[in-house]
Amino acid sequence: MTTIKGSPNINKEVSINNDKDLVELAGYHAYTYPLVESRIEVNDNAYKVINTHYQDPTGLDAMTVVNVETKEISIIYVGTDAHGKYGNQDILTDAQLLSDLTPAQLAAARNYYTEMNNEFKQVGGVQSIAGNSLGGGLVGAVAIENPEVKAVTLNPALLPEGMMDPDKTYDNITNYFSSYDVLTQTLIALDLHGRIPGKQYEIFNGIPEFSKLATNHTGYLRNEDGTQFYVIGEVGKPGYGKIYVDADAHIVSSIWTGVPLYGGHSDRIEINKENLDLLASSLQNHVTERLNLAHEYLGNSVAIVEDEGNRFYERLNRLQNTFEDLFENIISEPLFLGITAIRNRLTAEIDHLISLLNIAESHSKSLNYILNSPPAELLEHIFRTNVSVESLFAELRNHLYELRSDIQNISRSIINIVSDKIPELFRGGKDAWYDAIVGELNAHYGIVNGNRGKLLSHISEFQKQVQDVAANFQMRDQSLGQSIESKSTHSDSISVQGTNTYKLEDSPYMELRMKIKEFQMDTAYTAFTASTQALLFPLLEKGQLLTFAIESTLEILSNSIKGAANFALSYTIPGKLISLFSDFDDKIRNSIANALEPLDELAATIEGVRKGLGRLIVEYPTLLNNFRPYVETAIFDNSGYFNVHLYNLASIAILREMEMLFDDVVYQLGNHKAEAIEALCEVSKKVKSNMGILYEQVDRGTIN
Repeated sequence: MTTIKGSPNINKEVSINNDKDLVELAGYHAYTYPLVESRIEVNDNAYKVINTHYQDPTGLDAMTVVNVETKEISIIYVGTDAHGKYGNQDILTDAQLLSDLTPAQLAAARNYYTEMNNEFKQVGGVQSIAGNSLGGGLVGAVAIENPEVKAVTLNPALLPEGMMDPDKTYDNITNYFSSYDVLTQTLIALDLHGRIPGKQYEIFNGIPEFSKLATNHTGYLRNEDGTQFYVIGEVGKPGYGKIYVDADAHIVSSIWTGVPLYGGHSDRIEINKENLDLLASSLQNHVTERLNLAHEYLGNSVAIVEDEGNRFYERLNRLQNTFEDLFENIISEPLFLGITAIRNRLTAEIDHLISLLNIAESHSKSLNYILNSPPAELLEHIFRTNVSVESLFAELRNHLYELRSDIQNISRSIINIVSDKIPELFRGGKDAWYDAIVGELNAHYGIVNGNRGKLLSHISEFQKQVQDVAANFQMRDQSLGQSIESKSTHSDSISVQGTNTYKLEDSPYMELRMKIKEFQMDTAYTAFTASTQALLFPLLEKGQLLTFAIESTLEILSNSIKGAANFALSYTIPGKLISLFSDFDDKIRNSIANALEPLDELAATIEGVRKGLGRLIVEYPTLLNNFRPYVETAIFDNSGYFNVHLYNLASIAILREMEMLFDDVVYQLGNHKAEAIEALCEVSKKVKSNMGILYEQVDRGTIN
């Protein structure tokens, strides 16, 4: 069998058939249905399949393995496999577990245990059983009736109601619940986890994503090459990396015995050279390697943050361009295209309207000239008249100038929004950075990385001290023995690594944890909304009022021009005769038409401007809603931000586990009379304390 390629976890000094091995066998290898005689490598321990029980009509699938080195025998029950030959029976059994019935598959699991236990009775029988999901439920059903067998489950199903005694502790059963497992978390929420017998411990593997539900439940990926990590980010880009998810790597066990530490400390061990050497070896290898993996996760987070920082102007420019595009396209009005620049089409159009007004005025003056220049033969019969519209033209001209100025102010305001207000969306944070999220994260990571280096140095120094003490224990013992034998003087020469002070720096940053982005969005965008509306709305409303005024004046002007003709040609008796004796009326009508034509074009354009300004007022809130997602991405890329969260979660999982491990180290080194061991215990307490500080600081980089 292929050895699975999980996260680095090289503590090889633990006992065999330990929880880690059983969890991997149950969560990964069992689902591959290895055949009899297959060899399975688990955490550098070899197992051989000696019996299989696949395709039972009840849906039961199980295999029996033997540890090649110790000859210990284990049964591994397979969980729900809907795609198997009797997969429907697995689903039926899952449903029956919620009732008070005893599913046939549970009875079959008990029978298989009895069969294997009897078959291998001569070599000690079955010593341990394990299972994941439904397989965990099968394990529970077997283990409550066989308290002598060690039982380990990963994210197990519950037992049918009434099957277990709620007053019993079932100390032979250990259940591991993954942090992001839906099944066990749901059972806890429904208060049904009491129907899972034995001890229940949380382990911190998995990734909190919906698409990872299956993996979070089984604790392992089903990749053909055995790899047990998710790839985060894109190849070749900052933050590209892996997060290991294999469940067994997250089970914390004693450095000396391999016993899981979730139920408290391991049993007291003798502190001698051998055990000190084991501690030093674990510190140098296992602990340092796990912390380096945590640092690798943090390094990827830092790379993502630095990349965001390096692309600040790219993000800003993209956001500015997006706002301009949204603004210009918000009303689908060609006149408003280019409104985000001072020299825009609408301003030019208003200049054209002013020229039209000049033309109309010129024709209006011509009309007055005609009205006051009737044919000589009719002159004495015509009342001289005049179209008095100069003031109206002047008023219109002023309105148009004012409208042009208003449009230019609107453009200036948009430019102001783009150049000043949009950058303000990025500003904020503890130290009022111009790129708030990046600034806060960078400042925090600067401290965290420094503290991480101190912690590793502290552990390295502690490891050297443990090593030196172990060596001196042996040297002094040998020296004393030789002195006694030779009756010579005993040498007191002792060399031990000294103790330095490793005080981790406090971080004033990330007090809102990864909610800083949400906070920045809410505060900055609220301010942006208020300030831009305050800038634009008065100008838009003023422009709209001006268009109303222009339209109203145009109507009066038009009626005045038309009315003058009526007065001249329709309301006087001579006027009615003019058309009979001359082309005077044609001249008037042509002149009126010439005066009205540019005014009609002007009126049509102004109507378009008015409607455009009105739609800008109405649609600007919609623009703000549409713009917000772009801002959210621009102030820190959403996927990158989530990846930072994932890397930090993976990192704190390791730090939490190492803190738990060191708690046991402190316990084992405590209460010894030897001053050297007491001194080591004090150092281990400080290391544990520093580990807790670093854990808390990294935890601030998570969204939860």
